[in-house]
Amino acid sequence: MLLRPPRLEPGDTIALVAPAGPVRSRDTIERAIARLEQLHYRVLAAPHLFHNNGYLAGSDRQRLADLHRLFRHPRVKAILCARGGYGSARLIPRLDFDLVRSHPKIFIGYSDLTALHAALHTRTGLVTFHGPMAGPDLGRRDLPAFTLQSLLQVVTQPRAPGSILHPTQRAGIRTVRKGRATGPLLPANLTLLVSTLGTPYQPDFRNRILCLEEVGEPPYRIDRMLTQLLHAGLLQQAAGIAIGRCETSTSGSDAARATLEKVWEERLRPLRKPVIIGLPFGHTRFNATLPWGVRAELDATHGDLRILEPAVR
Repeated sequence: MLLRPPRLEPGDTIALVAPAGPVRSRDTIERAIARLEQLHYRVLAAPHLFHNNGYLAGSDRQRLADLHRLFRHPRVKAILCARGGYGSARLIPRLDFDLVRSHPKIFIGYSDLTALHAALHTRTGLVTFHGPMAGPDLGRRDLPAFTLQSLLQVVTQPRAPGSILHPTQRAGIRTVRKGRATGPLLPANLTLLVSTLGTPYQPDFRNRILCLEEVGEPPYRIDRMLTQLLHAGLLQQAAGIAIGRCETSTSGSDAARATLEKVWEERLRPLRKPVIIGLPFGHTRFNATLPWGVRAELDATHGDLRILEPAVR
């Protein structure tokens, strides 16, 4: 059963936290804070937001304490991750799922945060949000209106958002196999999703709309991860598959990009289910917000993904 968090309203408090890698630029975070305050939200920084422990934002104990503090905090309505990187999965064994279940809140992030999405959703049923983070997204000088509007539409309105696309975002979407499919959303970074396999936090793939994104991985590694999912019989269970733009996963060359698209096609077309490539979500400036577990319709024939029910209450 889905556990929908309360919607975000003007004047509510959004907390910033770093459960994975350390903040790279304090200026970027400050721009994100200013942007949120201009939208009439209060912003609270977790105690260890700017800590640095090598490739981690503080020790596991500090990062976990921040998460628990924010889920317990009576005024915090949304928890926004600063960035991805690495480290989220290290926190999962000691996460207080009873605390999360009794204090459901909007939790937003992507990339490495896929590990926390999988654990929170699998153990509590909480609708979490694969969406823009403070550092790489909301703090950018050239933040597209599309990215911000998509986030606000999903977390502030207790009604079905409909299409994740704006008319200006339809270019570059390509159909691998036509058709329509309906099911709960499973949006994830491919590497982190594969890392959950065989763990108690592996999400349910059955009849899901699987939305995959990646960055910085050469085509052969994408092939290897998709092959692992195929060998595990998991891609076969999905109702339909949508691939993000993966804008920087091919080092920019047309030849490499063509090779990556060939990998997606060769691995996914034989599944005989709706598949499209190029939706705007994940590691891209145009980063739509996708709620975990909420029913959606993938229309691969016309290149669209529609969210069919509210993600918040």
